[in-house]
Amino acid sequence: MPSEKELIMYQKSTIYDVIKLIKREPDRTYTAAELEALLNAYVEGLEQK
Repeated sequence: MPSEKELIMYQKSTIYDVIKLIKREPDRTYTAAELEALLNAYVEGLEQK
């Protein structure tokens, strides 16, 4: 089982990855539904690795 420090590191890296995805289109505005879909796709992609 990962330590608390490792879990925090994983969470931070996930947020960093999501920020990079959002910054690909800096002029775009996302709805709550679109952000949810983006996060779900990210998580599903991680699960397939």
